[in-house]
This record gives sequence, structure tokens and C-alpha cells, in this order.
Amino acid sequence: MRVLFLNPPFHPRFSREQRSPAVTKSGTLYYPKWLSTAAGVAIKNGHDVDLVDAPAGGFSVQAVIDRITAKSIEAVVCDTSTPSILNDVSVVEALIAAHPSLHVLLVGRHVSSLPRETLKMSSALQAVAIREYEYTVRDWLSAKECGADLATVDGLVWRNAAGEIISNKQREAIENLDELPFVSEVYKRFLHTPDYFYGHSLWPLVVFDTSRGCPYHCSFCVYPQTFSGHRMRFRSVSNVADEFEFVAREMPEIKTVMLEDDTFIVSKPRTLELANELIRRGNKLPFDANCRADVGSDVEFLSVLHKAGARLFCVGFESGDVEVINGMHKNNDDRRDAKYHEEAHRFVRRCRDAGIMVHGCFMVGNLNETPASMEKTLSFAKKLCPDTAQFFPIMVYPGTVAYEEAKKREYIQIEDWGAWLTKDGLHNSVVTLPHITHEQLVSFCDRARRSFYLAPKYLGYKLKQSLTDRRELQRNVKGFLTLSKYLVKGSQHDKSEKADAASKPQGATA
Repeated sequence: MRVLFLNPPFHPRFSREQRSPAVTKSGTLYYPKWLSTAAGVAIKNGHDVDLVDAPAGGFSVQAVIDRITAKSIEAVVCDTSTPSILNDVSVVEALIAAHPSLHVLLVGRHVSSLPRETLKMSSALQAVAIREYEYTVRDWLSAKECGADLATVDGLVWRNAAGEIISNKQREAIENLDELPFVSEVYKRFLHTPDYFYGHSLWPLVVFDTSRGCPYHCSFCVYPQTFSGHRMRFRSVSNVADEFEFVAREMPEIKTVMLEDDTFIVSKPRTLELANELIRRGNKLPFDANCRADVGSDVEFLSVLHKAGARLFCVGFESGDVEVINGMHKNNDDRRDAKYHEEAHRFVRRCRDAGIMVHGCFMVGNLNETPASMEKTLSFAKKLCPDTAQFFPIMVYPGTVAYEEAKKREYIQIEDWGAWLTKDGLHNSVVTLPHITHEQLVSFCDRARRSFYLAPKYLGYKLKQSLTDRRELQRNVKGFLTLSKYLVKGSQHDKSEKADAASKPQGATA
């Protein structure tokens, strides 16, 4: 079957697959990794596949329709996200209006969490895949091709000929991840790698996983709760090393690999085994990875990872306040002391000693947040002084504990999915806490970003880094040019916060 895997048109450079989809101030644009893996599975099963990343490639809806016509596409697998879902549905309606016989399957975290609600949004919508969808897409395509009953496709929610919405048996998570094709092969075949950018990574880069699942239960984290679950499944060490070799051999323009595991260091023996295999094979590709600060890593262990190629760890420090950390269930043992923050400082020091940089992720707006705790988070970030940092307002998504908690407490008073973004597609928050509005959350992040990046100590560090490392110079220049307009001007939310503060009587608090 001729099938198009589509990351649909929306705002230019809208990063749909990232954990908090938006047009980012850092210029970050994620690969359509899940969509590309599903495309690879379809190719492996004999389908004639096309893949379009419209936000990266600048495709309009009409351009997609024209491509469907030119290639005689019979089926479309369309990605979605919470803040873009209204747009995504309208795109599907336009495609079906132009090609009434088109089969369309929606995938993504939003529709996986709200499948029935999504199908009720439009009579044009036909089916939704739940959670990990590579094999659901495979079986749906096979059923469509041979006219089989869709009731046989696990992981599918669909509309039958009578208009009834049917929920099939849930599909089990994929156990043997080595069966999946290298997603890098799909990138090479269909995508323009320089389009994709992570502010903390060398550019250009590729992105793939070495595992799926996460044993931790952070209330806000969307992928373990809506897609991959909390049980760990690992690719074999040899399979991961083979993909590193493929990228080095077939994609010579790539400067680094981003390992997008939810948590890279879960099993230290397995991580060490992978590092030693990369060393044995003479890997020269640097890699970045997502990591926790409380993994108990010593300098010796981290030094082995650095020798294998580890360049930077992306770490969710989240908050400088212990009560906020515990409110988001960051620690599985729910300890209420300063140990977490002590571990964070120790981890950053040990990474530096081992030659590994750290990108810090900070978030405001969780349960127990106050204006004072937000200031503690900014102070915490500046004391840690990671190589780069991001400051996000809480963005809660269907399917997560954070979303349900916010709804239960009536912290979400906006029903429009489009409100998850600003009019320019930038991150927004729809959470209003008892003493902090969603506008103030966004404004604080703008101020924190400026305070962090424009600190003289940080600017001096970046200047020294750029003068001593040509690889990092390119990244720093590209990142600064992208971010500078937000550092200088701030955002509309930030201006509003200043105006509100100026109008309050002396001594008033937010």
C-alpha cells in the first residue's frame, strides 16, 4: 500500500514530538522519531512509504494534498499533539475533502490519551492508534490492504460503518526492540538532517533510543504515562553500537547523537557494558543523553562514559524547593529533605570532573509552588551553573497525573487546546495556582532565562569555552543568535507582569 507518514503543517518549526510541543525560543526542533520508526516498520513489511515533516520542510496543507495526488497515496498516518490537535483535525479534514477514499490513522500522545474524544471531534476522523504504535500501524495497513476486519488490530480505536466508536484490545508493549529498524536509516532516506536542532547539542545531530520505559513516576512526564510505560525494555548493546556505526559511516555530516531514552542511566551495569562496547569499536561520535541527578554516579563511572563518547547529560533538576520536588513525585521514595539538591550539586561537579557537560531543565507551576519557591529555583539554577539551561512553565497534558491533579483542583480553567500555545506557537501554560497566574508563570521563565544567560559569570564561561573548543563555538553562536531576541526583548507575558507589578499597591504579592 502507498502510505504517507505525515507530521502535519502547523507553525513553521513547530516541534511536535518533544515532551512539551511548541515553537521553541532556543530554535530546538525534534525529529519525528516515533513517526519515522513506524515508517521504517512499514518499509520492512513491503509498503511503498513516503514521509513528510511539514513544520521542518515548510509544507503547506495544499502542498501535502498535491504530494498525495502526485504519489497516488492510499493511506496517511498523521501525527498529533495536544496544542496542535485542532489544527491537526482540520488538516485531516482537508486531506479527506480532497481525496475522499483516503484511509487516515491518527497517532501521537494526545489521541492516545483521548481516543474517543478525538474521534468525536469530526466525522472525518476514522481511527486512532494507542500508545506505542509501530505494530498497530503495520497491522492497520495490512487490514486495509486486504479488506480484513479492523477489530483484529490490537491497539486501535476506530469508527465502524454505522458510526460507532470501537475500542479494540490494547496492544502489548514491544519487547524485542532490536526488531525495529534503525530510525537513522529513515532519517537519511526522507529527512534533511540540518533542519533539526537541539540547543544543547552539536549540530547537525541525529536522535534515537537505546531503551523504552522509565521506572520513575514524575507526575508531569508525558511519554512514560501515555506511550512507553514504566517497565524498562532495552535494545541489545550490539544493536545500539551498530546504529552508531551506521550513522558514522552513512551520515558523515552528523556531529553528535542524542540518546532520547527517558532515563539513560537506569541500570549502571548495562550502561557500562554499552560504553565499553562503544570504546571497543572505536566510536568517535559524541553523544548526549537524558539523565537523573540522583543516579549515584561516581567520577570513575562517568569517565568511562566520557571515553565512550558521552558529551552532555540533559538533567531534569526541575525545582529548587524540596516541597515542590516531592509534590511532582520526582523521588520514588518521596523523601522530604535536602538530599536531592545535594545530589544535584554533586552530580554536576562529578560530570565536570569527568569532562561531561550538563544541560539543566527547570520548571515552575507544580503543586506546592509559590512565588518564593520559584525564586529558589532560579537561585538553584544559577548556583548549579550548568552549561545550558531551560526554564519552562508547567504544561500539563492529558494522560498525565499532573493534568488530572490540575483538573481536580480546578487549576485549569481553559478548555481550548489551542491555549497551550501563544499566538506565535511558543510555550504557554494553562495552569493558574492559588497565588500565581499562568501569565506570571510564563513571565517568570522569561525573566529567569535572561537572568541565567546574561549573568557575567556565565558569559565569561561561554566566551572561554568558545575560544578553546571549535565544536562548541559553532553551537554557542547558533544558540545565541536564536535566543538573543528573547533575551533582549522578553515576551509579551513578561511585559504584562511588569505592568501588573507597577500597578499594585506597595507590599502586595503575586
